Amino acid sequence: MRTNYRVNSGVRFRMLSDDQLEELFAGVLHVLEYTGLEVHHAESREILKDAGAWIDGKRVRIPRWLVKKSLDLAPRSFTLFARDGNPKNNIHIGPGRAHFGPGPTCPNFIDVETMERRPYVKDDVPIVAKVVDALPNIDFCESLGTVNDVHHDLGALYEFAGMFPNTSKPIVAWSYDKFDSEAIHKIAIAEAGGQEAFEQRPNYVHYCEPLSPLVSTFEALDKLVFAARHRVPLIFTPCPIAGGTAPVTAAGIITEGAAESWMGLTIAQAIQPGLPFFMGGVYSVMDMNSMILAYGAPELPLMMAGLTELAHYAGLPLWQTGGCTDSKTFDEQAMIEGSMSVYFSALTGGDLCHDVGYTESAMTGSVFQLCAMDEAIGYSRRITRGIEVNEDTLAVEVIHDVGPNGHYLRQPHTRRHYKDEFWYPNLCDRRNYEEWEMMGGQSFQDRTVARVQDILATHQPSPLKPETEKVIQQAIEEAEDRVQTDEWINRKPND
Repeated sequence: MRTNYRVNSGVRFRMLSDDQLEELFAGVLHVLEYTGLEVHHAESREILKDAGAWIDGKRVRIPRWLVKKSLDLAPRSFTLFARDGNPKNNIHIGPGRAHFGPGPTCPNFIDVETMERRPYVKDDVPIVAKVVDALPNIDFCESLGTVNDVHHDLGALYEFAGMFPNTSKPIVAWSYDKFDSEAIHKIAIAEAGGQEAFEQRPNYVHYCEPLSPLVSTFEALDKLVFAARHRVPLIFTPCPIAGGTAPVTAAGIITEGAAESWMGLTIAQAIQPGLPFFMGGVYSVMDMNSMILAYGAPELPLMMAGLTELAHYAGLPLWQTGGCTDSKTFDEQAMIEGSMSVYFSALTGGDLCHDVGYTESAMTGSVFQLCAMDEAIGYSRRITRGIEVNEDTLAVEVIHDVGPNGHYLRQPHTRRHYKDEFWYPNLCDRRNYEEWEMMGGQSFQDRTVARVQDILATHQPSPLKPETEKVIQQAIEEAEDRVQTDEWINRKPND
């Protein structure tokens, strides 16, 4: 029996000291209390006022005691559930866990047949969802693009309707407004078995974005209020750009972005105390040569690592970013940039790491990049799993039995452990040159393309309930009718 024996379970990265985190934390509270944000949503301003915030027109300042109260109410650990009840696809949010998935919003897509860049269309959604469903290291689903061949305001609904039947993994959904938020929620609760069943086992998360710098738009907060009232786990995540819409320094962008997230947190917890809430964002730099948001810059994983540590210091899970690249093609640059950001996310324990599969600085989604990053995630997870030290793994007796000049191939200890102790690649090739040449001499890119094609040809996701399929069809028909009305065309937000 051991006493006072300390174990490091896995490999973790630590960048900031507790003193630095306390200073960042205080900076965020100062911004919220003395600078505040513009809140373009009258109902949210009233909610904040009733909770104890100060209102001056659209400017809202939140006292630090209210922010701390909201942080205390939000849970650090909870579960997101697979829609079909398969526990292997549940996501357990908690310290030391990193999960990965694609992002939404890319206007373009790499065609899976021609390998050519083209606009993203609704028929691409099931392709992405099916690949996500099959890849072992991709944990949640987003569409990897914005549907271009439907009415603009219905793109997010068509994305959810295309993803939901083609993966049982939890989905991160987004919407343009509360109307498609409501349609998406109807689909989710139909499959869950009703609102109460959904609250016990939520099968999707709702994603909203404030606007940097320091603006909470009407649309973002209208969706947030809807989600909070229906107990939908929330992501409220800005996209500040260092040197553009945020301070040029890493500490500065983290401070501003966290303040933008915590405004949403305060509203959500005032409406629904204890609602699961992710802070986060896409934090990177404006390349001053090209004037683009750099998705492959080393500052992205660096800033996201700092934000992750602040989030965990404050007691919140984080919406991370990784597995993405500025490369225009499926090449070595894409692999380097994507793999490095994935590895940093795994090392820091970013709770949900999105935008895996983004290329061309978030302009083009690629299931080939997504599939390649599945390999990088598996590689990273083996490293971050660390080294288990106990009597069995020390293998002192096994070493004694084999002795000098022996081998371990026939040892029961080897047979017992090799499948779990070693990581085995799906795409990386370890054969000798002659075998590799005999098998066709395929490159990594060739093998990735072949794996995607095989998934699309053979993988069968678990089916939806028949009643859910009817709800999907009804929701789309009602939405198509709605966007044709004069009332919809002329609608004005109440900000």
